[in-house]
Amino acid sequence: MSFRAFDLLKLVEDFGETLTLRKITTDGTYNPATGSVVGSSTTDYSFTGYFYDYSSSNPEEVIRGVRKCVVPYLGAGIDPFPDDLIIGNGDTVKVTRAVSISLTVSLCVTYVLYKSRV
Repeated sequence: MSFRAFDLLKLVEDFGETLTLRKITTDGTYNPATGSVVGSSTTDYSFTGYFYDYSSSNPEEVIRGVRKCVVPYLGAGIDPFPDDLIIGNGDTVKVTRAVSISLTVSLCVTYVLYKSRV
């Protein structure tokens, strides 16, 4: 299903909910003994976003646990990237891909995030 940028923004305005974008601001160091990353830090950004279910037009394709989230423009330097987290709606999910859609450069950039559960 495809939407125009304006339609996506109206969904956020009418049905959006408060969510948190958690960005990794300082990379940590991988510890091979534990298999984890230590020493990283994060910054949280609150925003109003809209979740909707992902459906493929290919009936042979089954994608489990994948949804999309519409994120309005949050400001310079706060773009969502893969591996960022979205917290809210009773869940924590990881961004796997971000696609930007713009109405005009000066008006708005909307991100459609493909995400999966953490």
